[in-house]
Amino acid sequence: MLYQQKRKYSRAVSLAAYIALIAYFVISTLSHPYAEVGSIVIIGIKCFPLLGFALAMYKQHLRQLAWMCFVLLIYFTIEIMYVPVNGILGAFIITLLYTTTMLHIRWHNRANEELKAG
Repeated sequence: MLYQQKRKYSRAVSLAAYIALIAYFVISTLSHPYAEVGSIVIIGIKCFPLLGFALAMYKQHLRQLAWMCFVLLIYFTIEIMYVPVNGILGAFIITLLYTTTMLHIRWHNRANEELKAG
């Protein structure tokens, strides 16, 4: 399979995982009511850093996507601590997003090298 095809598939999976992660944060927050702080505030705290990378996901800015992967490591660490409470779904989505985004960056560069080579 050519790197151009791999790049397209990894981008599609990355976008789907990105949307799934934001949806997971919203749904998991709404399913656990918070008495002292409103759910909207908690959703904002969880999703705001990820929403900052929405334009990078849309326009495929590789450097910003790499930074998003570093931010995902923080999310992964927090989510792993709460696996007994929330389950493993969040950690799986974060892992999927991290992996496919890193592969997308790699395959995007390889696809550009393929085009330049001929």
